[in-house]
Amino acid sequence: MNEDQEELFGQYVAEFALARDLKLDDDDILRVVDLFDECTERWKTDVSVSIADMASDLGFTEKDEHIMEMVSFVWKRMYSN
Repeated sequence: MNEDQEELFGQYVAEFALARDLKLDDDDILRVVDLFDECTERWKTDVSVSIADMASDLGFTEKDEHIMEMVSFVWKRMYSN
């Protein structure tokens, strides 16, 4: 991501968290970044893999559902026109 995209990423993460009254700690933010980066890499070669599948591959569990939803929200805001 370039600097402008990184700024948008941060804005969209904050928007999602604020709208759902989520309190994110540093670990949550790192997990959002990790999953977002995984989506970026994997979708270059296989657009059919789901966010949930990638999250599972990274060791996410049901308690991380909010992170998966956040990544979906941010991705759509950044790349859907």
